[in-house]
Amino acid sequence: MRIEVTQLPPVSSSPNWRGFWPERHKTGKVYHDAVCYSCIDARNRGLLVDMSLPLFTKARLDLTFVFPEQRRRDRDNLLSRAKPCLDAIVDAGLLLDDDSEHLEIGKVDILVDPGRAPLTIIELEEVR
Repeated sequence: MRIEVTQLPPVSSSPNWRGFWPERHKTGKVYHDAVCYSCIDARNRGLLVDMSLPLFTKARLDLTFVFPEQRRRDRDNLLSRAKPCLDAIVDAGLLLDDDSEHLEIGKVDILVDPGRAPLTIIELEEVR
């Protein structure tokens, strides 16, 4: 299942960010809600083809972040910034939980494409 969100994870979700916690909460919630709505849309389109909830009991997650300009980026930091994304996938009912028993983190890619950025591409694949 491929889900595209027209936002990038907020910088304030980074463990390296030093700021006031209400801003972290506010920006994290905006990103969480955007991902959640996109997941619910994808889930509802999938339900039309007789899928049941949760869609995945164990899944592999691949993330692709599309940025408008070329810079040095830290994949580990981007993954930690995506925590609101993982929570939204669970809240939307696509996955039972985001622990290591139910979610396997796959690749984290970084693309530069000014025409499509900012964009987060989430790919979920069932693992047996």
